[in-house]
Amino acid sequence: MIRWNLLLIALFIVGCSSASKRLPEQTSGREHRPLWVNDPLEFCKDEFLCAVGEGSSFYLAESEARKNLAKIFKVQVTGTTEVEEQSSSLSSAEMMESSGVTQDIYSSNIETVDEVLEGVVTSKKHEEDGSVFSLAQLDKRVAGKILKAKISDLDAQIEQAYDSNRRSLLPKALELYTEKAGLATYLTILGMPNFSRGVSKEDILKKKAEFDANPIFVLIEADKTNEYIEQTVAGELSTLGYKIVKKGKANFKLDLKSNSRREYLNVKGFERYNMYVKLVSFDQSGQVIGNLTFDQTQNGRSLAQIKSMILSNFRQYFTENFQALELD
Repeated sequence: MIRWNLLLIALFIVGCSSASKRLPEQTSGREHRPLWVNDPLEFCKDEFLCAVGEGSSFYLAESEARKNLAKIFKVQVTGTTEVEEQSSSLSSAEMMESSGVTQDIYSSNIETVDEVLEGVVTSKKHEEDGSVFSLAQLDKRVAGKILKAKISDLDAQIEQAYDSNRRSLLPKALELYTEKAGLATYLTILGMPNFSRGVSKEDILKKKAEFDANPIFVLIEADKTNEYIEQTVAGELSTLGYKIVKKGKANFKLDLKSNSRREYLNVKGFERYNMYVKLVSFDQSGQVIGNLTFDQTQNGRSLAQIKSMILSNFRQYFTENFQALELD
């Protein structure tokens, strides 16, 4: 019984001690207004990245503070991605002209930002004249550690694509570089230098120029069941720097077969459509060196809508997987 009493007394003391530690974190009244309410940057100095939120309750103030801190990063995500994407398109013969590429980069960077923001702490609160203020703090060292790990991983992937000496991987290298550039900007926000010294965008574009000076010719032999598929394949390969020929000598040959059909769907007002595409690549000796298969069924309100959707999906699938054709 004595032991239990001693334990309860100990817990009471610890509880009081913890409460006393929390008291300075919550203030009230104009005369007790802390520095961080008006000047969070001065209060947080170099150790933390901070933002203040205001609301009618502690919960709303804390939520607003977190949102304001997130805006510092997420506005930068959009701005950096747009600038890098435009710069890449203009200086690299539209290697990244697909809007899907930009969206993928944006989504990846947003995920990294969300991971960084998991370390945000809102332990300081102040109440004054019916308003509640909350301070959101992000430890710069912890955030920097997460970002540096991501950047190092991207550097390794870029170097691998660059050193492969395959022109088909250069668009991927440039895409990864754009993603890395966005993350490096966050280091600037945190007041940290960009430590990355890997393959630069100039290196990638220089290698592309070397490839362009020695073009690879591709002969496409296709059935005429779906000319849009042939045009899509030819267009994407041209964007990547390949030269498309209709006859004569070529470094590689692509055999393209496609089949599309309207399928029965017992739902009023909806249609179902299937598209099948098979691409087989050959070297100059006629040996099969690669292949790519696309098979998709979609439902929609009109055949025109479905066909447009499937064609768009095929374009994305081709750009993401055409390396399987081994056209290097």
